[in-house]
Amino acid sequence: MKRLFVFIALLTIAAMFIACAPAPTPAPTAAPPTKAPEVKPTSAPAPTQPPAAKAVTITFYQRGYVAGGTDATAITTDKAIEIFQKNNPNVKINIVGIPWTAEGDTKLEAALAAKSDINLFRVTSPNLPRYAKQGILSNIEPFLTDADKTDFYPSGFQVATIDGKAWAWPLWVTAISNFANTTIFKERGVDLPTLAKPWTWDQFVDACKKLTYKKADGTQVYGFTASSKWGAVEYYPLMYIDGGRILSADGKKFVQNDAAGVSALQKIADLALVHKCTPPDFGTVDQAGVRAQFKDRQTVALLMSTPGFLPDLDAAKFPVAVVPPPTGATNKMVTNGAFGLYAVVKVDDQDKLKAAHEFAKYLTGSQIPKDVTGYQLAPGLRRSNTGYSTDPNREVIAKLVEFGVYEAPVATSAELGNNYGAALQAIILGKQTAKQAMDAIAPEYQKELDTLSK
Repeated sequence: MKRLFVFIALLTIAAMFIACAPAPTPAPTAAPPTKAPEVKPTSAPAPTQPPAAKAVTITFYQRGYVAGGTDATAITTDKAIEIFQKNNPNVKINIVGIPWTAEGDTKLEAALAAKSDINLFRVTSPNLPRYAKQGILSNIEPFLTDADKTDFYPSGFQVATIDGKAWAWPLWVTAISNFANTTIFKERGVDLPTLAKPWTWDQFVDACKKLTYKKADGTQVYGFTASSKWGAVEYYPLMYIDGGRILSADGKKFVQNDAAGVSALQKIADLALVHKCTPPDFGTVDQAGVRAQFKDRQTVALLMSTPGFLPDLDAAKFPVAVVPPPTGATNKMVTNGAFGLYAVVKVDDQDKLKAAHEFAKYLTGSQIPKDVTGYQLAPGLRRSNTGYSTDPNREVIAKLVEFGVYEAPVATSAELGNNYGAALQAIILGKQTAKQAMDAIAPEYQKELDTLSK
């Protein structure tokens, strides 16, 4: 009985192994094996295709653009649009060119008032506060990535921020620097300052005195000048070297009559009044005048101006070196200049809004100078944008961007601007001290700021 039990157990185990093994081809006489249930192969689900992006058309108002033009603005704008549309095939861009004139202003204002057929435009710093407060603009912050926020220099948003929110994409800044005639410097034995070793104010004054002299032929050369006619003032960096400002950081208080503001202004005036190292027209001369003094007549050794002058000097093979402005009481380098800004019009169509912001981001980003030759006319405001730094002189200008100090945008009146400009001129011409002039303009300036803050 025990043997029978063991035998049955062995048969059971053997049957299990046979069931698990692949079934052999049955002999004709064998009973057909039990057929396993047929399992139909299941096909993998087809990948879900993202919905096609909605086709949108945005209208872009570009200052200085003329359709079919052969100038730099027309060529680079057309190329930028071509590349963006290729990379974003759902977006079509209609461009409207308007001049940098009163006619262009009128056309832009009409389009903004209608709030139709305009999605993106170049905005000036003085107009930005007005447009933001009128609810015309779209806040850019929802469209800024963390990478964008890290990439932009903090100063890039100083003129784009109204009431704590950024309303425009910073394009570039005309970072003001000093242009040195290297032939005159060499002749007078004056070493050039560098970013690593900039001049102190005293060193700057000493150099300007040495560079003020008469040539053998009797030509008078002056050490320094800058455009100083109101509306085209280019000595602004010197106004900040002692730590002063025109307005408080929030743009609500006039503060240039404090000690730091006054001391810097008086230093500028003393270049003419005390040190006698500026041409006689310093205080009244415009941009064209100082550039002619420097380039054509070569009667100025050191000119403070914007980057837009450099291509002219390069074309003339002029012996120029770009050097930083001097430092003052803060012992820090400072630059200043005008901003290029792109603003997006607030619209209900979210697809249009997103496309307009994406195009603005492209126009102000670090990829476009790689895509479009000649696009970068001034240094950008992103750390990653090195498109302007094509030679040593432009590298200096680009690096100065990091040291920019800019005023909060405030839409003050033309009348106040003219009166403030007259106060600056009175200081340089010696009609008033810096303290007297700033104390005199302070009540009028503050009254207008108070009205704007309401």
